[in-house]
Amino acid sequence: MKVILNKGITVKNELKKEIDLNFDKLTGSDFIAAEKEVRQLGDQSPSVVLSMNYQAALVARIIGVPVDDVLALPGSDFKKLILPAVNFLLS
Repeated sequence: MKVILNKGITVKNELKKEIDLNFDKLTGSDFIAAEKEVRQLGDQSPSVVLSMNYQAALVARIIGVPVDDVLALPGSDFKKLILPAVNFLLS
């Protein structure tokens, strides 16, 4: 799924405004690692699937950036990246 960002995100020293969110790139190990990462950040959501931190961590893994880069995005861009993750996780 292609997502067009307003401000963009820097990936490997290049500003990207179009992101391809291909959730098939993720492995089971990615899901577990993302959960561990957000738990270490203090996320205590009973169901990690509902955690925006977890969703951001998965998106960050797809894009190839630290989760902090996704969390630092303006709200409109953050929402554009997180909503497809929610749909993927809850479908």
